Amino acid sequence: MSNISLIIPCYNEEKNIKPLFDQVKKLQKKIDLEFIVVNNGSEDKTEKEINIFKKKIKYIKVVKVKKNIGFGNGIKKGLQKSTSDIICYTHGDLQVKMSNILTAYKIYKSKKNKNIFVKGLRANRSFLDYFFTYAMSFFNSIIFRKSLFDIHAQPNLFHKSMLSKIDYLPNGMILDLYILLSAKIKKYDVIRFKVKFLRRKYGTGSNENLAKKIKYSLLSILSSLRIFFNGNF
Repeated sequence: MSNISLIIPCYNEEKNIKPLFDQVKKLQKKIDLEFIVVNNGSEDKTEKEINIFKKKIKYIKVVKVKKNIGFGNGIKKGLQKSTSDIICYTHGDLQVKMSNILTAYKIYKSKKNKNIFVKGLRANRSFLDYFFTYAMSFFNSIIFRKSLFDIHAQPNLFHKSMLSKIDYLPNGMILDLYILLSAKIKKYDVIRFKVKFLRRKYGTGSNENLAKKIKYSLLSILSSLRIFFNGNF
């Protein structure tokens, strides 16, 4: 059994697959890592690129999702295939270097118990990004009565036992809130560490300009309210 199951959903990331796999390969030289890459309903050449470069990676599992119904669903499909007790997940857009996963793992291993949740804290971001992050953090912290800051920061690392009911995980990006909130409710020791947030080189994200940020924030508020009224922890 590997020390960590690293789960990365990829949606239309064809140009990022090679550099992503290169970073994972370097990471595997420093840590015993099971790599679970999820082709999350991609409509470009992501699947082809994964099939080409998967030979470079040891201990790799490829999961195919026919239709993209959200980042959270990709994580759920990866969790179902994981064999390690320690789970780490992040995005495949390379805005966070894979070397940060080693940092998260070292933090986790330095503690005596498994009730630890290690999460990045994004640095090197624009004023607009910080504004929306603080606004959403304030909203969620108020309604859930927990300190919930920089909810979508990556990577995330925790013991698998923290998620007792995988089926209840939300399908969208709000998964990050659900998992952080779960850690807070279960009184896990939440440890944050600074992670340099890079510009996306290839592809387009769902949160890249003002109009998208406003739309994304409104959808996130609705998702937060659904968790508030229906959340099953």
